[in-house]
Amino acid sequence: MSSCNAARSPMEVNLKLLRDESEKGIYETEFKQIIGSLWFLCNSRPELAFCLGLISRFMGSSKRSHLLTAKRVLRYVQGTIDHGILFAIGKQKFELESVGYTDTDHGGDLVERKSTFGFVFLLNKALASWCSKKQPVIALSNCEAEYIAGSFATCQCVWLEELLMELR
Repeated sequence: MSSCNAARSPMEVNLKLLRDESEKGIYETEFKQIIGSLWFLCNSRPELAFCLGLISRFMGSSKRSHLLTAKRVLRYVQGTIDHGILFAIGKQKFELESVGYTDTDHGGDLVERKSTFGFVFLLNKALASWCSKKQPVIALSNCEAEYIAGSFATCQCVWLEELLMELR
């Protein structure tokens, strides 16, 4: 994939993957190697977390559509090879400013009908913590899914604040 055409985004908008038993199967070892390598890359590229979480759900019964989605992520990485997390030096502040964002996708998993949530926390405009994960319960409404995502993000926020107080 080193000479592939670059993709502008890691995944198509509103992509929903299914377990279609009628679809042609693939060589699963190659698929698992691609996903494992991308998860390793996710340590410095957090924007891949959501799409990798979505694709990883199908590692046990991967099909051609799942492999094509993983290859699109590889095409995105090829086009953004110079991207990563930037921690600026020389811009020290005496006060720490933390900002957090959260979002959810109500019922985005068409197999289990669970929502996916994500959050990101910035510390002095530098990335400090992030997560993209399937919710442990089935939310019956968008409001409930947002509430669950907010509670997980709040737990992470409290943990970060406690950690910062300990480090001071």
